[in-house]
Amino acid sequence: MEVVIQAVKMLLVVVFAISGLFVSYAPEGGDFPPSGPVPAGDQTKYLQITAEDEGFDMWNPVKDHGGYRYGPSMILNTDGSLDVWCAANGPGDLVDLVAYRRLWDGGRKSSKEVVALKPTAGAYDGMWTCDPGVVKFGGYYYIGYTTTLDERGVANVMCVGRSKTPYGPYEKWTGSGWGAEPQPVVDYTGDPEQWGVGEPAFVVKDDTLFVYYSWCDENGCTTRVATADATDENWPATLVERGTCIPAKDGGDSADVKYADEFGRFVAVYTEKRFSDDSYVAVWESFDGITFRQSGFVKANTARQLHNCGISGRADGHIGVGDPVYLSYAYSGAGGSWGNWSTRLHTVKLSLSDAPADDPDAVRNADTAVTHKKMRLIPEIITVKAEKQSYTLEEKSQKVWAMALDSDGFVFPVFFGVTFDGYDPAVVEIKGGRLYPVGAGTTRVYLHWHGFSGDFTVTVK
Repeated sequence: MEVVIQAVKMLLVVVFAISGLFVSYAPEGGDFPPSGPVPAGDQTKYLQITAEDEGFDMWNPVKDHGGYRYGPSMILNTDGSLDVWCAANGPGDLVDLVAYRRLWDGGRKSSKEVVALKPTAGAYDGMWTCDPGVVKFGGYYYIGYTTTLDERGVANVMCVGRSKTPYGPYEKWTGSGWGAEPQPVVDYTGDPEQWGVGEPAFVVKDDTLFVYYSWCDENGCTTRVATADATDENWPATLVERGTCIPAKDGGDSADVKYADEFGRFVAVYTEKRFSDDSYVAVWESFDGITFRQSGFVKANTARQLHNCGISGRADGHIGVGDPVYLSYAYSGAGGSWGNWSTRLHTVKLSLSDAPADDPDAVRNADTAVTHKKMRLIPEIITVKAEKQSYTLEEKSQKVWAMALDSDGFVFPVFFGVTFDGYDPAVVEIKGGRLYPVGAGTTRVYLHWHGFSGDFTVTVK
C-alpha cells in the first residue's frame, strides 16, 4: 500500500503540480511591541519551570522512513499563534534545512510547512543549515544557524540570515552587509577535530542584542555569549565576545535563552544527558545576561532520549507577563533509533522557589514512545532543488533534473513548469532544462517551480 501511495503522490506532483493548488490557512500572527526596561528580579529566588502534563507531538516521522524536526525556535504572536522553525532532514546533498510553519489552538493546528532557509550552492554554508535560533527586531527576522566548512578542515561555524517574512527568502550576512555570499558571524578557532560553534539563540534587551551559542572543543561543550548593537542594521559587525556563560555540560547541547519580564531575569534551557533514558531539560538563569547560575530542571512528564529543546518567547526574545509559554524538543523515546524522532510540545509554568532544584535523578521521565504518522496522499511540497548542488561542464551538455521535496521526506522529479534565471550567459546557456557550455568560469543558477526556488552552480572548464 505504501508503494502505491508514493506512486500516486509522484503522479500528482509530476503531472498536475497538485501541491500548488491548495492554500493553507493560518492566523495572521502579529508582533508584540518591543519590551521596555525591566528591573532585575529578586536574586534570592530561583526560577523553576514545570511541565503540567505529558504534552503532545507537533510533528511525527513517517513509519519505516524516519525523519526529524529538532532544535525548535518559537516566537509567540499577538493572536496567540506560534511561529516555529526547526532543523529538518533534507534531500540528497542538502543534509539539513530549516523548516517553518505557524501553529495555533495551543499548537494543535498547523499551517502548511515550507523550507525557510537552506544552503547556498557553492557558498560558505553549502552543506547544511541547521539548529535555528530566531529573533525579530528592526523590521527583520534574523535566523542564526549552524553550518560546516569541510574544505577548511573546520567543524562548525555560526552564520545568520535575515528576512522581512518568517518563511523567507533570507539574505545572509556577507561579512560587511547582507546578500548571497555568507560569511560566519561567529567563527571557530579551536581544535578542528571537535564539533565547533553553532546552535544560536537571541534576546534583545535595552537596545542590546545578546547572542548565545554553543562552543564545543576538546574541553567540552559550553555556552558562550556575545553582545551587539540592536539599533545597527549591520549588527554582526558590532559583535563583542563576552565569554563563557554556562560551563561544560553533562552530555548537553544547545541553550535556548529568553528574558522573563515578570521575574526580571534571563532564562536558559538545554537538554542534559541527551539521547539517554535519563535525559532532562536543565534550567539556568542570569540577571545580567552574562553570568548564569543553575536554578532548576524539567524532567517530570518529559519524554526519554530527548535533545535540542527550545522555549517560546515574543519576537524580541522576551516572555511577557501573562504570556503562555511552550517548551519543545525532539525525542526518540526508550529504545528509539537515530534520526527517527518526534517533536514534543508542552505548555509550561514559570515560578520562583527559595532554593535551586538540583536532583533530576530523583524524578522519572514519562514512558512516551514515538508515534509514526501515515504517509500523505496529497503531497505537501516544502522546497525544490536541482538534483545536484554543482555541475561541471567541459564540451558536452548536461541535463538538470529539478526535484521537489515533500514534508514526508520524499523527493519527486519535476518535468514541467521549471524556469531558470540569474546565471551568467557568458558561462552557460540553458535550453529545455539542459546546460550548454559557453565560456570558462563559474556561475550560480536559480531554478523556480510554482513559487518554490532553489539554486546550484555550474563550472565550465
